[in-house]
Amino acid sequence: MALLAGVLLAGCATQGVRPADDDTAAYRAVAEAVGASDCAAARQALQAMQAQHPNSPRLPDARIETAYACLSGGELAEAEELIITFLEQSPGHPSEEYGRYLHALVAYARWKELPPDTPSVRVAAQARQTFGRIRVLVGQYPETAYASDLRMMLTDLREGLARVELETIATDLQAGRHQAVISRANYVLNHYAATESAPFALAALINAHRARGEEAAARTHLYRLESDWPEHPVLQTLD
Repeated sequence: MALLAGVLLAGCATQGVRPADDDTAAYRAVAEAVGASDCAAARQALQAMQAQHPNSPRLPDARIETAYACLSGGELAEAEELIITFLEQSPGHPSEEYGRYLHALVAYARWKELPPDTPSVRVAAQARQTFGRIRVLVGQYPETAYASDLRMMLTDLREGLARVELETIATDLQAGRHQAVISRANYVLNHYAATESAPFALAALINAHRARGEEAAARTHLYRLESDWPEHPVLQTLD
């Protein structure tokens, strides 16, 4: 969660309407709870504001700011519900980009919180959901102000997906499913070449070719491993 905490330090940055009308006190109650990072209090204040001022132009702001408080407090379900409501009910709002950003952050936070024994299919599905939300954000806002944070998230996601593939490769190699190892290792090298898993995938590829008696292919991949990662510890595992 370190990355998530870091990107949230910038705080809530909505840009919506701030009229001076009779909803001021209700909006202030939401803002104070958000400032205290109190998700429950912010939600309660938001509900009161919705009941008392259902047509307030500040409701979208109050909603997305409450979502921020919940997300920063780790209450992801509450945050996601508020974000989705904001995006569905307030299209074109000045803070829609921020809402899309929080939408992606919720998915990323869910992925980061998955326990170590989570099935790889579940891990991959959550990562792809995060990728999808980032894609929507960047598609709508190519020059998004959150580009730096998104790059960090994408790097982390790629590393995670590559590790999932590597775990399956190790299982297949141990079980003697050498063709499956070759296919999956090549997939890692084609799609996640810049990750820490790449040299391990290459080593598995070498071992699979050797097990199949394909020495020429094994030597080709060994040359690549020695050239691209000359000091990598995985070389010591290869004869």
